[in-house]
Amino acid sequence: MNRNFLIFGVLLVLGVVAVSGCTSQSSNTVTIQNASFVPASMNVTVGTTVVWINKANATQDVVSDNGLFNSGNLSNGMSYNYTFNQSGTYPYHSSINPSMTGTIIVSSSSNSSSNSSGSSGSSGIKY
Repeated sequence: MNRNFLIFGVLLVLGVVAVSGCTSQSSNTVTIQNASFVPASMNVTVGTTVVWINKANATQDVVSDNGLFNSGNLSNGMSYNYTFNQSGTYPYHSSINPSMTGTIIVSSSSNSSSNSSGSSGSSGIKY
């Protein structure tokens, strides 16, 4: 009897861990769905990687207004990431659906470390 409770307890813990791992989503994630970017605006600090995930049925893309990053076509379930290494405001859109727009606002980190690379960011992996 005690062995059954032990097995049940272990399975319960494993189930909770598995479900929590599958349902958690980074606060630095933008979802593409219903012909929009959600959230449309995001505040992050320098060095943050933002991930865009296409949950729409149609192919979409993520293109910065100033040409800094371009995801290429993202089919349903695909994602793209970009690391923002300089502070500033980065508006972006979908070239497939130009009415879809968003903005990433990047502020300096609280410990004011400088970025010696001089680049605005590094881009993306589709997976």
